[in-house]
Amino acid sequence: MLENFFTSEYFVWELARFGIKILLTLLVTKIFRLLWRRTFTADTIHLKFIKNVMSAFIWVAGLAYALSAFSLFQDIAVAFFAGSGIAALAIGLAAQESLSNAFNGLFISIFKPFEVGDRVHLVNANITGFIEDITLRHTVIRTFMNSRIIIPNSVINKELIENSNFCNPQASAFVDVIITYDSDVPRACEILADVIGSHPDFVDTRTPEARETAPKVPVFVRAIGLHGAELRASMWTETITNNFAACSDARKSIIEEFERNGIKISVKKYCAPSTQ
Repeated sequence: MLENFFTSEYFVWELARFGIKILLTLLVTKIFRLLWRRTFTADTIHLKFIKNVMSAFIWVAGLAYALSAFSLFQDIAVAFFAGSGIAALAIGLAAQESLSNAFNGLFISIFKPFEVGDRVHLVNANITGFIEDITLRHTVIRTFMNSRIIIPNSVINKELIENSNFCNPQASAFVDVIITYDSDVPRACEILADVIGSHPDFVDTRTPEARETAPKVPVFVRAIGLHGAELRASMWTETITNNFAACSDARKSIIEEFERNGIKISVKKYCAPSTQ
C-alpha cells in the first residue's frame, strides 16, 4: 500500500497540495495571533490559556486538513472511524496524561490561583519565580536567574502555592540590626524609623485613623541578646519585586547614620570550642 502510494502518479500533486495547506495553516495562525494581540491588550492567565487552546485547535485542524490531501490518509480515516469505539478507547488511554494537563490548565484558568507576572513559591517543590505563560500542557515559571521551569498543569494544580501578589501585592520584610549596650538605643530606633520611612519605595500601611496615633515605622527591641540589643523594623513596599532592593538601600543608610551618631553595631565574637 505504501509502495503504491509513493509511486503513484498523483503523489507529487498530493505533496504540493499538502504543502499549500500547511502554509495556509501557518498563515491562519499568524493572522489569529495578530488579531488576538490587537483585540486583547491585557495579558491574564485566562486569556493566555484560551489563546493557546485556540492556537492548538487551529494546528490540529490544519494538520488534519493538510493530511487529507493524500488519498492514503483518506483511506486510513475511513478505517479509523469505522472502528471509532476501539480507536477512541486507545486514544483515551494513550492521551490520559495530556487530557489531565489540559483539564487542570482549564481549572487554573477559571479559578486563577495566580496571574501572569505574579511572584509565586511552590512550597513542596521549593520553586520560586514569576508566572510567564500557561499552555494546554504546562505552566511556565521564570526564575530569578532568568531560566524557565516547565511544570505540567496536573502537577502545579496539586501544589501548595504561596502567591505574593494574590489579593494584596504589598510586601514586607524585616530590617534587623544588633547594637551594643553602650549605644543610644532610643536614637538608634529613631534612625531606623527615619531611614525606612523616608525611602521612596516605602509604603505607609497605616489606616487613616491610625496615622494620628501610631508611628509611621514602628521599631521594636525584639530581644536582649548576649551580644547587644536586637532591633527590628518592617520595610513595606508596593510589591515584593522591589522589596529586596529597598531593604538593601535602607541597610546601607542605617550603617552610615549609625556611624555619624556613634552607634555601634554589635559584632558576634567567635569562641573556639574547648579542648578540655
